[in-house]
Amino acid sequence: MNPLKELEKYGQAPWLDYIRRSLLTSGELKRMIDKDGLKGVTVNPSIFEKAIVGSEDYDDVLADLIRDDPHKDARALYEKLVVEDVQMAADILRPVYDKTNGVDGYVSLELSPSLANDTQGSIEEARYFWKLVNRPNLLIKVPATPEGIPAIEILIAEGINVNITLMFSLSHYEAVTNAYIKGLEKCEEPSKMASVASFFVSRVDAIVDKALEDNGSPEALNLRGKIAIANSKMAYRRFKELFSGERWERLAQRGARVQRVLWASTSTKNPSYLDVLYIEELIGQDTVNTIPPATINAFRDHGRAQATLGSGEKEAEASLKKLSELGIDLDALTEKLQVDGLKSFSDSFDTLLGALEEKRTAILHGQVDRQVLRIGGYQTLVDERLNSWKKMNFNRRLWEKDPTLWFDKPVPEITNRLGWLTLPEMMHDQLEDLVSLAEEVKNSGTRHIVLLGMGGSSLASEVYQKTFGNKQDYPELMVLDSTHPDAVRSVEEKIDLEDTLFIVSSKSGTTLEPLSFFKYFWEKMGQVDYDTGRHFIAVTDPGSPLVMLAKEKGFRRIFLAPPDLGGRYSALTVFGLVS
Repeated sequence: MNPLKELEKYGQAPWLDYIRRSLLTSGELKRMIDKDGLKGVTVNPSIFEKAIVGSEDYDDVLADLIRDDPHKDARALYEKLVVEDVQMAADILRPVYDKTNGVDGYVSLELSPSLANDTQGSIEEARYFWKLVNRPNLLIKVPATPEGIPAIEILIAEGINVNITLMFSLSHYEAVTNAYIKGLEKCEEPSKMASVASFFVSRVDAIVDKALEDNGSPEALNLRGKIAIANSKMAYRRFKELFSGERWERLAQRGARVQRVLWASTSTKNPSYLDVLYIEELIGQDTVNTIPPATINAFRDHGRAQATLGSGEKEAEASLKKLSELGIDLDALTEKLQVDGLKSFSDSFDTLLGALEEKRTAILHGQVDRQVLRIGGYQTLVDERLNSWKKMNFNRRLWEKDPTLWFDKPVPEITNRLGWLTLPEMMHDQLEDLVSLAEEVKNSGTRHIVLLGMGGSSLASEVYQKTFGNKQDYPELMVLDSTHPDAVRSVEEKIDLEDTLFIVSSKSGTTLEPLSFFKYFWEKMGQVDYDTGRHFIAVTDPGSPLVMLAKEKGFRRIFLAPPDLGGRYSALTVFGLVS
């Protein structure tokens, strides 16, 4: 049985954390509802920016809108497109809403990120979109900022469904739930209200793991990959406490429904963790998991559905206690996550409006394609192939990483090499860490970066360097991929070891050439700096011998790439992007 559909047995609803026009018009969303038991859709500025900027789905619609009204600005265009998408998705999900009596079948629409710290502005825009979309299965997304909390209470009291987003801590969750309950107590018809509390997961591990690695003790390293789930389990325990007792019972008698916990940010950021970790460990009654497409495909393929939220609470408490004993302030880190999350959404929204303005200008001024390609007599053959692919559901099966598109039986050359399909989405989530590292290295006074690699582990970095050059005020990048003594000497003569950072790059972690480079420069560095490890970074696959070597030698950082990628498909992985 499909593991996604099995989640329903344990009281959890899978929602899709993604939207684009072709998903709605092609019947793909309807297929996922039928096949996967999908019960909702969430939208945020980052998702919508990728959909509009990264596809041609909206180009024809935009052209029509601008020709009809040349004075529409980027904001008006965005509003028109997003409202149409949300309305279409809500209509597709309406049978789910009706079948579940309003428990499920929702589409979430985010308020403008600029209103995150504006209570009254949030209330007014929420009212505006609620009326404009005009669908009962709409959820208005309001961030759990101090200014967002009173807005939540007022909107619920007025009968507007709310999805509260960007929650990372128990204090965030407590404030949000109390606002929901207060709103219900003032609501004339609480039985008609719906709300979810979006508690973010993987980003917590991303920031806490870095703090644990900076600590470096065995106790700290043993906590990696555990805190996000522990934090979530404590939130779920508080959920059960808050939605019980006399106060809640009075509301329940009036038909009020609990505010379900929604697990957000559930794609795995660290390639060494199980790709369905944040689904399998957070399954329980009255919960939602909003899942990006790549993780949906992974869970459908090899996920296990079983009740997990109710167990492990003592272990979760112990992990959080140990984190505090190590001097790592989880509350401070989660506050930073909320601030960073708001900035990320705001940046995406600005990028989206900028892209829409560019498209608007191009359409108004009649810009045409600068190059048109025609394939003449081959067009018939291409059309035949495209039609055959359509009949065999090629696109869907490709995105599901179905190896039988090529062979009757799965073979490693295919099953282990399709990670590039979801690579941009995965790496987008790591971008903040990479930029942070770049600033850290720049500010440390490092003057040279030397990448030690061979073949697929160094080619992308060399192309980037030769194409874009070295950014002003940043260290100079050099790529060493030849073991010829003259090549090694040439690099050595150009650098000052004390001001150099080496990136040891090997997918397998056993490639002879980069390991030889490493041994040579490690010995050289040891003669000028006792803290040799801070001058080295490893880029490799999870579990490779290079990981063990880097840990043993105390490397500054270890970056892990998705293992289901060939070396020459790794330009957009950490193999290309770290340098």
